Amino acid sequence: MYFQDVIGQELIIKRLISNIKNQRISHAQLFLGQQGNGTLALALAYARFVQCRNKGDLDACGTCPSCLKFNKYEHPDLHFIFPSAPNKEHKEKVSSKLFLSDWRKKISQTPYFEYFDWLEALGIENKQAIINAEDCNDIIRNLGLKAYESPYKIVVMYMIEKLSYQAAPKLLKILEEPPEGTLFLLISENKERIINTILSRTQILKVPLPGEEAVKKALTEKHTMDADTAAQIAFISGGLYTEALKLVKEGDEHLADFNSFREWMRLCYKNEAGNILKWVEKTAQAGREKQKSFCQYGLRIFRMCLLHNYNANDLIRFKGEELDFLSKFSRFIHHNNAIAIVEAFNEAIFHIERNANPKILFADLSFKLHRLMHVKTG
Repeated sequence: MYFQDVIGQELIIKRLISNIKNQRISHAQLFLGQQGNGTLALALAYARFVQCRNKGDLDACGTCPSCLKFNKYEHPDLHFIFPSAPNKEHKEKVSSKLFLSDWRKKISQTPYFEYFDWLEALGIENKQAIINAEDCNDIIRNLGLKAYESPYKIVVMYMIEKLSYQAAPKLLKILEEPPEGTLFLLISENKERIINTILSRTQILKVPLPGEEAVKKALTEKHTMDADTAAQIAFISGGLYTEALKLVKEGDEHLADFNSFREWMRLCYKNEAGNILKWVEKTAQAGREKQKSFCQYGLRIFRMCLLHNYNANDLIRFKGEELDFLSKFSRFIHHNNAIAIVEAFNEAIFHIERNANPKILFADLSFKLHRLMHVKTG
């Protein structure tokens, strides 16, 4: 990962490069933002640039010994810590080092992924992954050794909010008084869930959305997509590159989501309890990520409905059957119920991520929707 591979974020990249060249490198930096914003990608590109022996004005050289090792993320002075939990292969006490090959494979494919994509890669979707005491012990051991070949020993900690309270005390002292030439790059998407004593020891770098134009450019250049399709996906994704990648991957699955959503809304409006429960039974058989993606698709539909109601049709990227459904369905989504509907869907996504019973969840959401769709506009 190079700075040139990061989607958008030009201003932040300029600031990071300036800090390095002016030797103003904070020893503990927190990259804070939604994972679709590219926090991990930015941290990896930054780490490469710090270690590069022949830095250019705008990026790492790509040819020095350090850069060559970064190509496979096997630089001896680069260390990774991330949440983990026992899986089929490792059933006993685990730590990041046991899954290092899986991690390198994942970030080599793309550093633009969501936390639950990582859990799925390890086969631990239904478990609570954490950064544990053994991870912190590994950090202390690694940083106690002399750097192999670079001025800095870099520790990239992914999802620092998953650090367990029992393990945190082990990390505090080394974060506050690290060995010379140590750089911590912490990745987080939720500042409120980070232990305060950890948060207070870091310099926060807020990473914003890449934006639709940056996502559109990435789709046309990296996926050889025509400009109109790229613009539509960038808009529907809300400027999140991870969400755009999902839409690209889904392909025909997007149509399946539409058909299922349209059927569900019809059943909810008419309150056909028997058929709703049949639909719930079918939907409950899908995986957690599919259920979550389906709810996010619903949120996009509601967003388009509001745009339609406010005559912002130039911002609507739907076509064909979707557009026809939208024009008819939008009269049921208005200022008196839209906020409650969005909150219900966001709450559903929250509970899906925490392994809620999908039959109970979608049945409850269905009956909520029936009540909300019958709220009058006046």
